[in-house]
Amino acid sequence: MEDLRATADLLNTVFAHDPPMGVSHLAWYYHQNPTGRAAVGQAHDEGRLVGNYALVPLRFRSATGPALVLGLGVDLSVHPEARGSGAYRRTVEDSYRVGTEAGLDGILGVANAESAPRMVETMGWRMLPLLASRLLVATPGRHGFAAHPVNRSLLDSNTIQQMLPQEVPGSVNGHGATWDSDHLRWRLGRPGAEYVVHERDDVLLISTTTTVRRLRVAVLLKVIPRRVQANLIPSGPLAAALATHHCTPLVLHWGANPSVRFLRISIPRRLQPSPLVLVVHPFADNGVPRFDAGALSITGFEFLDFDAY
Repeated sequence: MEDLRATADLLNTVFAHDPPMGVSHLAWYYHQNPTGRAAVGQAHDEGRLVGNYALVPLRFRSATGPALVLGLGVDLSVHPEARGSGAYRRTVEDSYRVGTEAGLDGILGVANAESAPRMVETMGWRMLPLLASRLLVATPGRHGFAAHPVNRSLLDSNTIQQMLPQEVPGSVNGHGATWDSDHLRWRLGRPGAEYVVHERDDVLLISTTTTVRRLRVAVLLKVIPRRVQANLIPSGPLAAALATHHCTPLVLHWGANPSVRFLRISIPRRLQPSPLVLVVHPFADNGVPRFDAGALSITGFEFLDFDAY
């Protein structure tokens, strides 16, 4: 079992988290996920932890293809003093071992534009098509949402289960990350985070806020349909609900959701702080990949599906 204190120290050294990342956050993220514990690849030099890569299990479903459990690759880090020693490759390759043993089908990594080519060129991964960042346009009128700030009382009650009693259907075209009430309750319990659940009879929204160049911005983290939708959900009322609740006209969204028709203003890449790139690597059984990485299409994946907020 990984030493969470040593892991936290490594991550704080590499990423300079402010405030520093604590053991409680890692215990939540690595150990408490109801889908399964994280498979953590590591590298050590003379007994000291110098590399870490955690694969957090996330289920993906498709209405037309097999379900997958991919390890969401997070916290890839190598100690500054170990760079150039092969620790990077040893860490990633160890994650292959522990991920395969844990029954994962492969890895889905969320990388920045600088690190993604390294995964592709040196490790043989596949880069997926870029997902869009957008500012959503709010449309006037009644939006019909009730807002529930996430707190311990909400998480400890049956409210989340009543909001989302069944697993959301998979994407019709491609694979989408799937959610049920247990997984949503766990994700909303992230230590130190501040979330709001916006409830309407047909859909749930998860939001938070951030600051971009001193401007307060609402962030649409996830859109979760509560039933199979006959038509696409227009994003204008969703953006209006967030803008009203968070008292800001700016609503940011990143990713893809096959249930939503987005009315948006695309953000030029030169203005994005670090464009996000998805990369994928399948595990193999006796040399046979568990899925075809070249055919994989991720059509449902948003901020809440990984650890940006």
